Amino acid sequence: MAATLLALGLAGLSNSATAEEWLLTPYLRADLGYSMTIDDRDDFFDSAERDSVELTSYKGQRYQIGAGLNLTDYLRTDITVSYGARLSAADDYRDVDGTPNKPANKLNSGAFETSNWSTMMNVYVDPLSIAGVDVGAFSPYLQGGIGWARNKTEKLFFPDSTFIRGDTHNDLAWQIGAGVGYAISDHWKLDLSYRYLDMGEVRGGDTYINGATATKVEATQFDLRAHEIMIGLQYQF
Repeated sequence: MAATLLALGLAGLSNSATAEEWLLTPYLRADLGYSMTIDDRDDFFDSAERDSVELTSYKGQRYQIGAGLNLTDYLRTDITVSYGARLSAADDYRDVDGTPNKPANKLNSGAFETSNWSTMMNVYVDPLSIAGVDVGAFSPYLQGGIGWARNKTEKLFFPDSTFIRGDTHNDLAWQIGAGVGYAISDHWKLDLSYRYLDMGEVRGGDTYINGATATKVEATQFDLRAHEIMIGLQYQF
């Protein structure tokens, strides 16, 4: 999607941009987001049988900063770094019989709680500006991006003090969305957007700890995806 948006913007440039239309003005941004993750489930082999872990949807905050470049009135790009905590956690653990929350398997709060760092290269295209539609101080846009995600999981705790270790996993991240900017002044812009963010794969640990005994198990793997609403300020130089 990011490549499509970039191709659209470059096509507009090749058809209509003149030397005077190139802006090449930098900007800084800071955003606060509301993240709603998507449920997932993972089956894994625990050395005796194939069990499963249900990951529940969480709602939490995301913090983002970035720096970018306005290429033209309708095309810009930036690099952002964002952090989200408590994006998902294990809801229940099921043995092979599929029965959830058995007394021996009932999970403690915060089991497999997941946090994420995402570094993204993004492209934004204003289709109304390309079409010559004047919307005043507003600047609606489509967005796409690709980058790197670092996903960390905490331990999977059981009531008897046994646990499966957490893990940290790096993966490809991508996002698509849309938004609108509003020019407060010559230098300040308010920005509101929605994006679907795929943060790649999250992995739990592969070691089950029971007292002093450590047993290798198949590491859990699940996808970390979210719908996010972002609001922020941009300073245009």
